[in-house]
Formats: sequence, structure tokens, C-alpha cells
Amino acid sequence: MILCKMQPGHIEGVKKLLDACFGESAWSVESITSQLDKTDSYCAVAVDEEKVVGYIAFEAIVDEGSIVELAVDPEHRRQGVGRKLVELMLTSCSGVKTICLEVRASNHGAIALYQAFDFQPITIRKNYYDDPREDAVIMIKKVSNENTCH
Repeated sequence: MILCKMQPGHIEGVKKLLDACFGESAWSVESITSQLDKTDSYCAVAVDEEKVVGYIAFEAIVDEGSIVELAVDPEHRRQGVGRKLVELMLTSCSGVKTICLEVRASNHGAIALYQAFDFQPITIRKNYYDDPREDAVIMIKKVSNENTCH
């Protein structure tokens, strides 16, 4: 498996991955492209045998960061792909003091992953997700060193 900064050639693979993970609520090709093109965004992929099996998108505005998307191919879950993508993001961003994210309340695996990186739940956003309707857990990580995120 190779981890790398996302390139335009990965867009189709990311779309297939997001469709497999999120169904009808998956981002469109236009949304993926827009995220990749943002100057304040960092996108990375995990590729296994030419297939995109993981994706992370991170945005930083001034000193606040946000993980806006993390997806791992269902067949590659529980193999460290998500952990490696979060590690890559944390070593690739700079200048942030806090990182936040939202995650489905039922996604216990993702919550545990984020907690392993010292993200702490701070509140619940009621009925945040559709299909099915579900609460989001808002999590935050305070970053002690402004030059790196870990």
C-alpha cells in the first residue's frame, strides 16, 4: 500500500471509494475536485494495487483545522489504513492549534481511531446526518506545537 498526496488522477478512484462507503450521500466528482483544488486543503490517498482504498481531506483556516472527510474501503478496514492516513495528515499540516471533526455517533471504530490520536468528544450535534438520520459527535484535538499537528 502506498500513501501519497492526492493528485487529479486519483479523483475517479476517490469517487468510487466514497460511493462504496457513503452511498447516495457521497461527494460528487465536482465536490472532490473542488476540495482538491482549495489552497487551504490537504488531500491524501492510500492506494493498493492501483485501487484507491483510503482518502482523507483536511482544511486549515488560519490556526484551525478540520478533517472534512475520511473514508476507507470496506474490504480494507481494520488494517491500519485510516490510522496511516490520519498520521500522514498530522505530519503534513502546519500552523494549526486545534483540529476538529464530526463523526456518526454509531461509528464506534472511527471514534476509537480519533481518540487514539487524542481527539476528545466535546458535544453532540443532533440529527446532523441523513440516510439514516443520526447525531454527530463533534471531536477536537488541541495541538501543542504550532509547527506540526502531532
